Amino acid sequence: MALYKFKISFEEYEDIYRVIEIKSTQTFLEFHKAILASIGFDEKQLASFYMSNDSWKKGQEITLEDMSENPENPVPIMAKAKLSQFIIDPHQKIMYVYDFIECWTLMIELTHIAKEENPKVKYPNLVKSVGPAPKQYDKVQKFGLVDDNEFDEITKNYINRSEELPGEISDDEADEFGLFDNGEGGDDAETSGSQIEEL
Repeated sequence: MALYKFKISFEEYEDIYRVIEIKSTQTFLEFHKAILASIGFDEKQLASFYMSNDSWKKGQEITLEDMSENPENPVPIMAKAKLSQFIIDPHQKIMYVYDFIECWTLMIELTHIAKEENPKVKYPNLVKSVGPAPKQYDKVQKFGLVDDNEFDEITKNYINRSEELPGEISDDEADEFGLFDNGEGGDDAETSGSQIEEL
C-alpha cells in the first residue's frame, strides 16, 4: 500500500488548485467524491477520469457509469477501479471531466508517493486549497435557455422596433434622395418607363 499525493487544478484556471492525499488501495469513486467536495460541486452529473501521458493525451477511461454498448470491451467503473491498478508512472497525469454538457475539466498530477499513511488521518484527505473554485452553474446561467417571461419580453421589443421601421419609399422620396439618379433626371426615368410600355 502506498499514499498518493495529487495536485488538481482547473484547465481554465491554473492558479486555482487543490492537493489531495489518497491511498493507492482506494477507488476512483472515492477520489471523484473527494475532488467534488474540495471544489464545492454537487454529485449530480456524470464524470470520467482519463489516464494521460506527459502531453495530456487521453488514454484509458475510468467512468462513473459505463454508457457504452460494447459488452466485449467494457469501460472500467470508478466504484470497482482502484488507483493502484492504473497508476503506472511516479509522475502520472490524469484528466478528469465532470458534467459532459458543461465539460468542467481538471488536470491531475501525481506529485508524491509515500510508503506509509498517517493513522490519525482519514483518506482521501484535502491537504491544501488555493483559490476559490468557480461556481458550478455559472456556465448554465450565462449560456442557458431564456425562460417564457424573457422570451415574451424579447418578442415584444422586436415587434415594437419593427413598427418603428419606415415603410415603402414613394417614387417622390426616391427621386428626392437620388435613388433613380444614374446620370439622368427623375423625369427621364419616367419617360423611359412610358416608352417601354409603348413598345
